[in-house]
Amino acid sequence: MVYTLTYRYYDKYVLHKDWLIKNLLFSIQKGFVVFDKNNVVMTKNDDPNYPKFIHHHGGAANYGLVRYNDLIENTNLLNSKVDSRVAIDSQVQWLVKNKVDKDGMSFWYYTFPVPVHDCKPPWKSAMSQGLILSLLVRAHHLTKNKELSELAERVAVSMKIPTSKGGFLYIDSKDDYWYQEYMGNCGFVLNGFIYAMWGVYDYYSYSNNEEYKMIFDRCIQTLRHNLKRYDWRPGIAKWTVYDLKDKNPVNLLYHKLHISLLRDLYMITKEKFLLAWADRWESYIYQPNMLLVNITKHTRAQILELFKVLGKVSPPL
Repeated sequence: MVYTLTYRYYDKYVLHKDWLIKNLLFSIQKGFVVFDKNNVVMTKNDDPNYPKFIHHHGGAANYGLVRYNDLIENTNLLNSKVDSRVAIDSQVQWLVKNKVDKDGMSFWYYTFPVPVHDCKPPWKSAMSQGLILSLLVRAHHLTKNKELSELAERVAVSMKIPTSKGGFLYIDSKDDYWYQEYMGNCGFVLNGFIYAMWGVYDYYSYSNNEEYKMIFDRCIQTLRHNLKRYDWRPGIAKWTVYDLKDKNPVNLLYHKLHISLLRDLYMITKEKFLLAWADRWESYIYQPNMLLVNITKHTRAQILELFKVLGKVSPPL
């Protein structure tokens, strides 16, 4: 697979970057995101058994990437009084301090539960690994700090080691390559998969190590084989699903995220099937269809709740 468009990881983080900024601004304004005394991002938590705000390493990586774009584009879209280099360094140093090193890999554990995805602490996320990898190679580009280069390499190693051996690469029975946002729950979240594989591509662009290009290419083939499974069409409604495990239709924001991620992948691969699916899913966005989706989602939720109450196996909706 030959890519026709030059992609330089250090220019900017392009994967749905506008959404990252808008979502972060909204979260800060609504008080869902705050910063600790070291300017490390923290997110609101609703579990009464845990602090109201908790550190989230995927969130730290996201914030670091937004500030990296601010730095190189000289935009300060967040209207922050903290210098972008300082903000990036704060996130990176927190990640360095909280990493786990094992078997030549570096990774991070989540220390809080996500019941909706059956995740109990400690659990790991390949999506976070990909985002952190994308941040680390850029931080090394800025600082030339050897420690960051070595850490990026250990994170990258984790992305090529199969889950059966403690790594993050899941290979299914059809030999498709996957990355799971919520590891251990047998789910396959589309946006989490793409963020993770983009981190692998960033590392390939940074290192020129063809092994990571091969893994990325295999992930592209996984999308070729499986995007149709994210296409949700109960009756005449048309939409996309979040995860292949539960097959729940997403809200409008996530539906647009799916479209944007596929277009971003097409930008570097020129794989026409990605653009075709993006165009198809974009065509689903019109009011009558959205009304049908909402009605169908509501009905589906009621049926699932009824089966839960009755103690029966959920119907295949």
